[in-house]
Amino acid sequence: MSNQAPPTGRPGLRPARASHRSVSRPSRALAAVALAAAGMGAGCSLFRPKVPEAVSLHHQVADTGTLRAGAAAVDITPTRDLYMGGFSLMRRSEGVHAPLYARAIVLERDDVKVALVAVDLIGMARGEVLAINEELQGFAPENVIIAATHTHHAPDTIGLWGMPPFKSGVDRAYLAQVKAGILTALAEADADLVPAEVASGRVAVDPAGLMRNGNRGGHVDPEVGGVHVRTRGMRRASATVTELGCHPEAIWSGNKQITADFPGRTVKRLEEELGGVGIYVSGALGALVAPVDWRQPDQTVWDECNRIGDRLADHSLEVVRGLGRYRSDPDIQVWHTPVYLKNRNWIYSAALFTGLVDRQMYGSGYLETEVNLWKVGDLTVVSVPGEIAPDRGLRIKAFCGAPTMLVGLANDEVGYLVAEWDYDMEYYGYERTLCVGRDGATRVMEHIRDLELLARYRPDAAEVQ
Repeated sequence: MSNQAPPTGRPGLRPARASHRSVSRPSRALAAVALAAAGMGAGCSLFRPKVPEAVSLHHQVADTGTLRAGAAAVDITPTRDLYMGGFSLMRRSEGVHAPLYARAIVLERDDVKVALVAVDLIGMARGEVLAINEELQGFAPENVIIAATHTHHAPDTIGLWGMPPFKSGVDRAYLAQVKAGILTALAEADADLVPAEVASGRVAVDPAGLMRNGNRGGHVDPEVGGVHVRTRGMRRASATVTELGCHPEAIWSGNKQITADFPGRTVKRLEEELGGVGIYVSGALGALVAPVDWRQPDQTVWDECNRIGDRLADHSLEVVRGLGRYRSDPDIQVWHTPVYLKNRNWIYSAALFTGLVDRQMYGSGYLETEVNLWKVGDLTVVSVPGEIAPDRGLRIKAFCGAPTMLVGLANDEVGYLVAEWDYDMEYYGYERTLCVGRDGATRVMEHIRDLELLARYRPDAAEVQ
């Protein structure tokens, strides 16, 4: 989400920039709308669907046959200037510095097919993900993860950075372009399936000069995770996936040119040196991990963006070059379940009431999101529907075991997910404005834990209570 700084006076935080209004400082008009929304909330909830008494569970296993894989990248760069997502309100783009992409990898074994799509966007609204699911061809929706890299220099695809509460920042024509790009990337990757082999690993890195936590110094996930997929017997790369828990904000808010920020530089290097399609996913970047070199709003330093992108590429190449055995017959498990979170954030309530954000709500103010857990051989892939804090992400990795790859902002963007007992701390004042509630992270992690336990023992479970 946008990370405009909260008021100063606390060590380790960036200076407040009063000239750049952000969602963290809602307008009086938005506050008034929130009061109206609160007043109507009880009545509206009578007409909303109820939260299911039992949560559905999707489960597939493939343990026979040969692995096949395919990958593709499709350009989703806007063709005209639009409101940009992140940082300040009403920031319109002015041209393109570097293109945006939807990058897909598809894995198939036996009758089980999974797909990961990374899009160079601030986030994917839940309604847009569900609309894409309705048009999938050859894929079960529960087997597809669409994750935003979280660049703050792409069009607003959530709706919060236009002119709230009067005008959403979303351009429907551009959303149609993104939808078509994702579906095309999936179709092209699916058509490119060939016998393949996969290996995964991770390296611990020194965060110095790469990233820092602006709220809690030292609280970062110091791992770079990597997955390398290559054509069987030919050692030709199909795709390389890399994960880092850091906001793509090497370029600061004064920039108005479209760019994927440092992940764009990283994947370009991976494609040049390894071949195939490079894919970046954001890990535990929440609350709040970003590049070390904070820039003033009127500065756009492309050299810093390239430096961080190159360093991540170097670490990713280190992972690939240190990989051991590749597997052409990895067991694949797919686990998927919806998660229902209670919205306690008045900003979200106002955005829903005014139509800035469009999503299905349930009785008593609940919203539906989801988590996914895949097992591909020894690798665990866990999707998180927002920006999870590093301490929460590391707990997930510790529970699931190594190697585990976190895919944040996946199939939704519910905002920050912080520890329940830290929620009221002063340093999370900004994060609370973009967080569904104090128990969001707890609920998400409970469901991930349940899926991990189910994956270990493979019961014939039809539902999770």
